[in-house]
Amino acid sequence: MAIMTPARTWQTAIFVLAAIGVSLVWLIFRPGVEAQAILLAPMVCILGLPHGALDLAIAERLWPLDTMHRKQIFLALYLGIAAAVGLVWLVLPSVGLTAFLFYSAWHFSGDWVDDRRIMQATGGISAVAAPVVFHQAEVATLFAYLAPVEAARIIASATASLGMITLAILIGASLARSANRTRAAVEQSAIWILAAILPPLLYFICYFCFLHSIRHFDTAMGQVRDQKRALKSALLVSLVTLLGAAGLAFILMQADQSRLSLLIQLVFVGLAALTVPHMVLVDRLRAVRIGQG
Repeated sequence: MAIMTPARTWQTAIFVLAAIGVSLVWLIFRPGVEAQAILLAPMVCILGLPHGALDLAIAERLWPLDTMHRKQIFLALYLGIAAAVGLVWLVLPSVGLTAFLFYSAWHFSGDWVDDRRIMQATGGISAVAAPVVFHQAEVATLFAYLAPVEAARIIASATASLGMITLAILIGASLARSANRTRAAVEQSAIWILAAILPPLLYFICYFCFLHSIRHFDTAMGQVRDQKRALKSALLVSLVTLLGAAGLAFILMQADQSRLSLLIQLVFVGLAALTVPHMVLVDRLRAVRIGQG
């Protein structure tokens, strides 16, 4: 059974406190879906993107990117993967959405890489499926930005069913192996409670920014060679992206209803496409870290 280390404990505490804070924001202000989407971009930039901004430093840890030419090749491959994902999504949106959800669950399972495998599996699936269980119709509406309406409904229904199975497994594992005493069970219980209280986008902001990103950033900083340079790079990239997100948010607020739907769709697909090479890179680092352990 995994031991709750001090470092993991403070991460759990931040997530739980943030969950309480975001829940209060929702209960008091009740922002609409468009306001949540506009809020998503700057929140992800401020608290989520710093861990993605470490991708070059992670790549330098994995491969000998000791010349500008090699770094340019890495950047071209990175953006090429993102472009390929975006192209697949445009041609086969249902396939793109389904594959992205499965890979996201696999990637998020890394948040519990030091726990038992069953807790890794339930964590990854819960992170993706929990909000669908409680807000299936709303998630289907969001999925419809990324796939045809009927396909979005089917994918949402299948995801909700998988989520229910996962919840049953999580409860059974907790009762059978005293997993309820571990950090993983505390965090995953918070995920399910959040998913029940919050609308899907606010749930995602809370989980992604206050658990996944913080945990990955902490792990990645421990793996990179030059932490000071990596931190400066992360701050610079995050600042530039934040300015871009602010401009995008302004455009979204000024757009009429017909154009707003298209713009949100492009934002969602673009973020998803850029997320894929990041997840590939991080999962490679995770495999190396486990191999060295």
